[in-house]
Amino acid sequence: MWLYQLPVGVALPGFVILFVAASLLIVIALRRWVPGDKKQMREWDRILAYVMATFGVLYGVTLALIAAASYENYRGVEEIVRDEASAVAVLYRDTAGFPEPERGELQALIVSYVDHVREVDWEAQREGRIPSQSVAEVAAIEEVLFSFEPEGEGEANVHAAAIWSFNEFMSARSARIGVIGLELPGILWFVLYSGAAITAVLIGMIQMGRLRTHLVMAAVLASYVAIVIFTIASFDHPYMGPVAVDTEYFEEVQEWLFDRAD
Repeated sequence: MWLYQLPVGVALPGFVILFVAASLLIVIALRRWVPGDKKQMREWDRILAYVMATFGVLYGVTLALIAAASYENYRGVEEIVRDEASAVAVLYRDTAGFPEPERGELQALIVSYVDHVREVDWEAQREGRIPSQSVAEVAAIEEVLFSFEPEGEGEANVHAAAIWSFNEFMSARSARIGVIGLELPGILWFVLYSGAAITAVLIGMIQMGRLRTHLVMAAVLASYVAIVIFTIASFDHPYMGPVAVDTEYFEEVQEWLFDRAD
């Protein structure tokens, strides 16, 4: 979708302009159908006011609920990424208790894994693809970790802790990859866009003497609806677009743990 290929400063104004233009066209098209007779206008305004009040509440609540759900999904993905970065950091620290050469091998593989996640996997996620480049590092870490034979109780304890950390890391990694396709169902997008269209139609059916005032009112309402829907769309695909979950947590692990360890 073009929305996810552009920066916010370009995508948002473009999205708003599309909504405003459509709303103004609807207003212009419907003004000729609004009754001009005073007696008819009185009944028209009474019925229209009731319909707009009822629909306004329903659509407003719907927008709020979908926006809240979309943001919660976004925050959930952000927490999943943070959990994986934390699991990687714990695993890296656990490997410090291994003897050489296993310690050096494991730590080098973990550093390589984080580099691949930041530089390769994330690009795949932004395109909606399942990342596969870091699978080799995961397999290598697993092979070194599970082929290690501890000598003594101390090494056995360290080994057990590292295996537990590795399992936590694998669980967090699977969760990150599992939410790549997370998005709102198509029926909810139909509700959002059809509601926006009905709002524009109801605004166009209001009887107003001055066209300019009518257009300004329609443009203001359409702009706000467009901003809300744009926000929902931005949060809908957590790894895509200008408002996306990034590699910040992995960068922190690299800066505060890997670089200092060197």
